[in-house]
Amino acid sequence: MLKIASTLIAAWPLVGKRSLAHWRLLSSVVIGVFLASAVMAGTVIYFDSLRELALKNTLGKLTADETNILVKASRGPTNSTEYDKVARAMNLEFDQGVDWLLDDRIRGGKTVTFFVTRPGGEARAGADNARGYFAFLPRLMDHVTLLPGGRLPAEQALGQQPFELEAIVPEEAAELFGVGVGDRLSTVPFWDDAIPYASVVISGIFRRDEPDHRIWHMEQGVFQAATGASFRTVSFYLSERTFMDVLGGAFRNMDSVYSWLLVVDSGTLNADNSSEARADIALMGQRLSARLHSYLQTTSLDSALAEYDRRLFFSKVPMFVVLVLISVVILYYVVTLSSLLAEERRVSRFVDAP
Repeated sequence: MLKIASTLIAAWPLVGKRSLAHWRLLSSVVIGVFLASAVMAGTVIYFDSLRELALKNTLGKLTADETNILVKASRGPTNSTEYDKVARAMNLEFDQGVDWLLDDRIRGGKTVTFFVTRPGGEARAGADNARGYFAFLPRLMDHVTLLPGGRLPAEQALGQQPFELEAIVPEEAAELFGVGVGDRLSTVPFWDDAIPYASVVISGIFRRDEPDHRIWHMEQGVFQAATGASFRTVSFYLSERTFMDVLGGAFRNMDSVYSWLLVVDSGTLNADNSSEARADIALMGQRLSARLHSYLQTTSLDSALAEYDRRLFFSKVPMFVVLVLISVVILYYVVTLSSLLAEERRVSRFVDAP
């Protein structure tokens, strides 16, 4: 090693002399290589900028509801124990898979659909298009206003024969069914259960503060999706504890749908991690589908990222050709000038020979 180092040190003065003797040709080589390298680097930077702009354009075409991820799973019977099994599986996959993408998580749940009728008409329930369901949404009161005269529902049953409990309902549903605070509606299950029906006392009517807020995407995408537009539907909102312990304890054979709205922070996405995001969303869906019954996730983000990757692949081909051509030109330039330099040196030796 010392011998090699000493040889290199001794050779540097000779290299310097030769370089000074042919500084014009050497300058041409250095400047040419520098400019070619700058062109290649600029091309790469330009292509990276195009990738980022293409991703922003793709995400810009999606609404907030399309970007967010809505997941749900069915489970029965309805109680805290069964809900905890779903929640643990969901949160584990959220934490391990897509947590880096998320800005917030909103959870809620609903029962299967009941027939709805006025008190006394329970035997004829289901003959018309009146339907209803019970739901819990822990953040509900942060986004609604109770109309005057209403109050939050009690967290226990008001009576057992018949089974009676309180709930709050949306303003539009109250108008649709022609009910007010203190009125009653009967909810009749379509399956056989421990009790034939439940009587619901409307303790309050609420108005949405921001009808377009993302929290209502869960109601539209999960809660109301099961009944469809051809039915008159009323949603009875309870606290989570009442939903699990009181209502679930009365209807012991009742299934429920538990849902999470995963709010995606689009600012975390860039051209470098877009493929990772799409893979994480797909993997989360595969794992939860294998663990939970009737699992379903809805988002347009994964398909948008897939389309972005597909277009980016075909855009890379012409850019790759350009980079190859630039590289070939650089190599040709360096080899040609090096050959000229070597030829000039050979001629100089021949002329200087005695």
